[in-house]
Amino acid sequence: MSLFYYAAASRELPTGSFGQQYTVMTISDYSRKVNPAAKDQFPMQVLLEKYPQGDKLMEIYVTEVDAAGISIADPISTQETRHLFTQPFVYQVYPEFGSFRMTEEMKQTHPIQYQCSKKCLSELFDYLRRNMEAGEEIELYSCWANEHQRFPDTPKKELELLLQLSAFQLKDEFEWKERQLIRVIK
Repeated sequence: MSLFYYAAASRELPTGSFGQQYTVMTISDYSRKVNPAAKDQFPMQVLLEKYPQGDKLMEIYVTEVDAAGISIADPISTQETRHLFTQPFVYQVYPEFGSFRMTEEMKQTHPIQYQCSKKCLSELFDYLRRNMEAGEEIELYSCWANEHQRFPDTPKKELELLLQLSAFQLKDEFEWKERQLIRVIK
């Protein structure tokens, strides 16, 4: 089973990856100019064997936080979502190199993971601010999915949350919990 995150909107939204900061260069430029020791490492040897000219482009991240962001997949076309969402366009949302959970404990014990998660959450709310119109509502929901059913459970009423995006500020702690329905209004 896996924990999945969803956003439901009344209209189509942009898809893709957001928030990551990287440089694009060829395999040969990376192994020559940035990290010559990489030529002796197994992953680079595999790449150079597969692309002997070294002209394949690759993304280079300076830090783990640079790699953190979000990804929004194409809308899901399924009838399974009608019992959860009032909005017709349902997108799967992925935290990349982080999570949608940050706590004070995480900040103390795993500071890099905390920074990556904070960036994922910041990117999520920045994405919503950029792509929502005044008065519009988007529904966020997370749930475990098994191999037979994508939405096996209903939201936990006690976890429901309403966020006014114009007044919302991400603090030091936030968690998008399992089976939590978050209504975001701009």
